[in-house]
Amino acid sequence: MGYVILDFQDEIIDKTKKVLDISEDMIEIEVPSEERGDYALPCYSLARVLKKDPKKIAEELSTKIEMDFGTVESSGPYVNFKIDGSHLARETILSCLEKEESFGELSPKSEKIIVEHTSANPNGPLHVGRARNPIIGDTLARMYEKSGYEVEKQYYVNDIGRQIAILVWGTLNLDEKDLPTAERKKADHNLVRYYQMANKLLEEDESIEEDIQEIIRSMEKGDEDILQHFKNTAQKIMKGIAKSLERLEINLDSYKTESSLIVDGSVEEVIKKVSELKNSGEEDGALYYEKEDNKTFVARKNGTSLYPARDIAYHIWKAERADHLLNVLGEDHKLHGEFVQSVLKDLDVSPIPHIVFHSFVTFEGQEMSTRKGTYVTLDNFMDTAHEKAKEEIKKRKEVSTDELDSISEKIGMGAVRYNIIKVQPQKPIDFVWDDALDFEGNSAPFLQYSHTRANSILRKWGDNRLDIGSSDLQDFEDGEITLMKRISEFPRELRDAVENNSPHTMAKYAHKLAAEFNQFYRDYPVLHSEEKKIKRIAIVKSFKFAMGSVLQTLGIQKPKKM
Repeated sequence: MGYVILDFQDEIIDKTKKVLDISEDMIEIEVPSEERGDYALPCYSLARVLKKDPKKIAEELSTKIEMDFGTVESSGPYVNFKIDGSHLARETILSCLEKEESFGELSPKSEKIIVEHTSANPNGPLHVGRARNPIIGDTLARMYEKSGYEVEKQYYVNDIGRQIAILVWGTLNLDEKDLPTAERKKADHNLVRYYQMANKLLEEDESIEEDIQEIIRSMEKGDEDILQHFKNTAQKIMKGIAKSLERLEINLDSYKTESSLIVDGSVEEVIKKVSELKNSGEEDGALYYEKEDNKTFVARKNGTSLYPARDIAYHIWKAERADHLLNVLGEDHKLHGEFVQSVLKDLDVSPIPHIVFHSFVTFEGQEMSTRKGTYVTLDNFMDTAHEKAKEEIKKRKEVSTDELDSISEKIGMGAVRYNIIKVQPQKPIDFVWDDALDFEGNSAPFLQYSHTRANSILRKWGDNRLDIGSSDLQDFEDGEITLMKRISEFPRELRDAVENNSPHTMAKYAHKLAAEFNQFYRDYPVLHSEEKKIKRIAIVKSFKFAMGSVLQTLGIQKPKKM
């Protein structure tokens, strides 16, 4: 069984093609405002091809197209299509009951996409300001998976760059007793103290810079001891980063290290290829690539590589292994991202990565920096989310200690994910706890509670089997159709969100869906409506499956109680 809302669109396209005798690529379908219908066909572009007035084309289509389950009418240069509400409700219920929490999934595609996200320097724990990247990246990966793509979620580990070299210098030259006190429970992250102290000393003593450069040279020349120290240092911190991400339901499929690209000769080959491009040149012996008056250096005059060269090698490696590449980067990497795209294009590498840039998160107006130590770690932030969620639950319900911890974790982590993903990536966020944990606002707890409420109704009903036929799915009331229409839109919303790489629109849809269910719950009795009980149980069950699927797409867990 397909999806009624997508089938309706396909029917519009098919019948328009036949009436006008045109190809499908000439037809542009829009989703109009709700009062106009479910789909609209603007006729402006058709007018240029058919040499007719767009209003005349719209009138012709409205009189010649007959939909199997819907109406057609012209409105100026537009043709508006509206699906029959009862048909939509009935088919959506049957689809939800068949697909359960796979509702919304689109047809499998024989295409692979590598989604690279997070990729923070392994010189310390993730801080709140950088938390947006993995949440956006993981949500996009989930969207692509549900859309039928083969998805690999990848972390590019900068285990040899200058930042990690500073950290290595610190571990080789500093005494632990001279460092700030470590946090015992965050042992995987405590190496950051060496990085911060080394940076402080570097600002005071410029001679340390030569030591840093010597470490980099030794590594690139294949010094096994230094190379192994680089790897060991990065791995210790990466272990802590991975643990932090797991609390947010974020798991990586693979890790690719920079060092591997130097060891296998890929970086050396890239430097050679870039040096032959017409946009390349040298300045004081250092190799650069120039685009629109922006010079990006790829190799030092001593022959060692810079990060841009290693990143190009990484993208060539990725391009050989996937049909599509998607990178999630902070807005401070915009020039670098455009440099990568430009060089890959000049090198005739395909696919070129699509990049989603994002602004950063401040916490109560505070900007964060790992180097300066002015940050709130993601771990501490998640601990706070857990405790604040616990406080909110205690206000509403008495639960056992074990249940309280489990529920608080699900609600707290959901609040962190949703409050970040609901904002368009390019817009900045100042995280506010009252907004994130508002059980009645645009928040994860609001979504989770709607799902929990549906589960509660179904538990009280007590019968997990629902034998239902077409005779049970008749005489839908307006509010029932409204909810089922919102549910039916999920696959279309998912498809459009993937096409535009816009995870925030999935969050917006989720809030609308939860709000429609709450309105339905207020307006229509379910368990105490004998004649309509089976139909309304089917509606509640459909919502449960659809919202469960949406929450899974957003990476938000589903508490059994709230």
